[in-house]
Amino acid sequence: MPANQNRLPSFFVVTLGLVFVLVVWGGIVRLSGSGLAIPDWPLAHGSVLPKPETRVMIEYIHRVLAMTVGLCTVGLAVSVYASPRYRAPLGGMMAVALVTLAVQIVMGGRVVLEELRVQRVVAHLLLAFFFFAILLRMTLRAQDLDRGPGGEVAVRGTRGLRAWTHAAAGLVFLQAGLGGWVSASGAGLACPDFPTCQGSWFPRMEGLVGIHYAHRLGAYVVLAAVLGLLIRAASAPLPPRARWPLRLAGVLVALQIVLGIGNVVLGLPLAVSAGHLATALALFGTLLVANHELARL
Repeated sequence: MPANQNRLPSFFVVTLGLVFVLVVWGGIVRLSGSGLAIPDWPLAHGSVLPKPETRVMIEYIHRVLAMTVGLCTVGLAVSVYASPRYRAPLGGMMAVALVTLAVQIVMGGRVVLEELRVQRVVAHLLLAFFFFAILLRMTLRAQDLDRGPGGEVAVRGTRGLRAWTHAAAGLVFLQAGLGGWVSASGAGLACPDFPTCQGSWFPRMEGLVGIHYAHRLGAYVVLAAVLGLLIRAASAPLPPRARWPLRLAGVLVALQIVLGIGNVVLGLPLAVSAGHLATALALFGTLLVANHELARL
């Protein structure tokens, strides 16, 4: 096998890592109020290099990361389509990834030029999660191709577990959208107390309070879904490759709940809010990895 094909799975891993950093850094841009620090696009105040100011640099780093991810994705596409080994199993997903990337680039420009409209910000975030999911699927598939046929033994009941991991990942995806809506609309502290909201267990679901509390309710649903998945998987004779992402999902959902509470009681500190987003993306990816490993059984 040519050396460049041997390196392709590693190239996928590096690009996936960059996408993870890009998504989290995009959250830092939003949370730090740097989204309009550079009000034009694609230039920065009419120039290629921006002014050396904190918020400007935060937004500029986000743009540089986005450009790097774009170039890496194009490089992956060239490698995939040039390789008979990878073209058939990965070509379709790569086409979807390229279209998603193009839409995301246009969406990012629109977010800036339309001065951070809430709907655009949420769509931009969800599209980033979708792109991450596509790239993760391709990464796992490329690693499988590189590893060759495995010696997995069929395990009964994995179809139900696979469906559960898909559903849980979908719930995390929707919850991320709600989180983006909370952040972009300024509803992060509409309920400044926990576990109640403005002293009530059942606040009126309207305005910023409704947006915030919907996100809280979504968190409870995600927690229940992941716990249910872990309970159902506990008795299944799963191999380590399928077991570890399920266990990690349990750790991540617990951490996510703690960070969510910390956001409220600490008043949205940037580090906690960024960690909240990073953990959400890690949980989303971990559930997709679990789904992939269950499919191998």
